[in-house]
Amino acid sequence: MRLLSSFVLLSLTVCLSAAEKISFNRDIRPILSDKCFACHGPDAKKRKADLRLDSFQGATEGGEFATPIVPGKPEDSELIVRILETDPDEIMPPPESHKKLDQREIGLIREWIKQGAPYEAHWSYTPLKRPVVPTPQKFAGRVANPI
Repeated sequence: MRLLSSFVLLSLTVCLSAAEKISFNRDIRPILSDKCFACHGPDAKKRKADLRLDSFQGATEGGEFATPIVPGKPEDSELIVRILETDPDEIMPPPESHKKLDQREIGLIREWIKQGAPYEAHWSYTPLKRPVVPTPQKFAGRVANPI
């Protein structure tokens, strides 16, 4: 019963999130940063299993066991296998980390991988884009605009 309810929640999450494009910076980076980067992030001295999830190259080529992320194929991605695992010796994040992914986070990661697992540069390295300035509209003889 628990497995069925988990599947239903995961399916609903994926259906809801499939309507919009998943953003690495907005949706995925915060999850990975909170739950994964301590062991699989930029710090080479703390990195485990030769796996780096903070870069596309590291996530698609790294790892001791299997390819962590196969863009477009969540079912072939070791990351999905590990976060859905029930064996305490295999599940990620490991139980001793006291971190756990909820169904929404798992659904977002799965959908992001399905969408090709596009990585984005950290927001601080992204050039600013000038917004479109709205055109003033006349309303009852007065100028009105959203600003």
